[in-house]
Amino acid sequence: MPGLVVVFTEGLPAELVPIAVQGPVRLGRDAAADFQLADGQASRLHFEVGPSHAGVLVTDLGSRNGTFVDGRRVASPQVPAPVGALLRCGGTLLRVVADVTPFVALAREPKGLLIGGPRMASIRRLIENIAPLPDPVLIEGETGTGKEKLAEALHRASGRRGEFVPVNCAAIPAELVESELFGHVKGAFSGSDRVRQGLFRAAEAGTLLLDEIGDLPLTVQAKLLRVLEGGEVRPVGEDRAQRIDVRVVAATNLSLDELVAEGRFRSDLLHRIAAWRVRVPPLRERLEDVPLLSEHFYPNQVVSFSVEAMERMLAASWPGNVRELRNVVRTAAARAVSQSAARISPEHLPAELVAAAPPSGAAAPAEARADDVEEAVLRARIETALSLREGNVAQVARDLGFGRPWLYQTLRRFGIDPDSYRKR
Repeated sequence: MPGLVVVFTEGLPAELVPIAVQGPVRLGRDAAADFQLADGQASRLHFEVGPSHAGVLVTDLGSRNGTFVDGRRVASPQVPAPVGALLRCGGTLLRVVADVTPFVALAREPKGLLIGGPRMASIRRLIENIAPLPDPVLIEGETGTGKEKLAEALHRASGRRGEFVPVNCAAIPAELVESELFGHVKGAFSGSDRVRQGLFRAAEAGTLLLDEIGDLPLTVQAKLLRVLEGGEVRPVGEDRAQRIDVRVVAATNLSLDELVAEGRFRSDLLHRIAAWRVRVPPLRERLEDVPLLSEHFYPNQVVSFSVEAMERMLAASWPGNVRELRNVVRTAAARAVSQSAARISPEHLPAELVAAAPPSGAAAPAEARADDVEEAVLRARIETALSLREGNVAQVARDLGFGRPWLYQTLRRFGIDPDSYRKR
């Protein structure tokens, strides 16, 4: 069911409010509107949306401050707003979605461990189901997506009485990885003047996060496999192994399947650590979460975001993902406070972020608008087909009449991961 999701209203706590669009829907601050906006900046009847095959059609209803689609003012009736487009009216921002149903279901769910909309809700439900199990878990995702936070949430939900112990495998010198993980006895090697417990034993009865596991040397991978299969760890220089009770969670921003094909990661270890695989989506695939996360990163609300600033943030691509967003929020808030500003405005955001987003009300050539709509329609068709075919690219190519090489190239261009549509 196509629709809109209210993602931000200036001055109010962030929440995701779904609006189904099965027929014409009038939005405004008046009770006579089909959907009443909690926004004093909106007109009584501000704009109307109707269903379209690739999003919604937007008509401004003579509002005093205009209706905008991706930063461009609506000047004619029934302007197309494709799936993913951002609408602004008054102090409210709304995102066009292909299916509003997951957002409706989300509104009925209790708040969980992870912040976000339907994409994170599905991960939250998976985490809650597998947390009590002893099985290893592999968390995959780009840098900055919050893999360690997810692992910590998994540990908290597990009920394990031990500690959560994270380790960045890429930050440990290759010659010290074995003793860091498994420990060593005094005098085991040059410079080992004391006993070291090792991270596995430090995580006894708890959870050990092996972050960036793809950077482990092959020799250590073999020893890690023996530990996982035998449930025992033998410190360097020690003759006897010691029993351990540790839940192992691995995380990586690399494709371990590709590393296996290249001979840089053991296939048997991959199978052992990936009893469950959890993919954390990049922020660009869940932009509706930006206001929720921004509020989380700046909870004291000495200043809040203006609708113009949040519009720019919702239009950004966030290559650094949630980590980049956190830094931007904290820096922008500090700049606004230092200037005694009541709200965070675009001038408080990083220059590169403002430059990358369309300026509010900017006009675009008709050719560019047509190209944008055509691209959005193509993307919507592909994503819909992927959902129906559960990520089967070959079947999608047949359904849409595309060649597979061209389709793979288009998926890469759009940043679409077909694996995310496959049932786990």
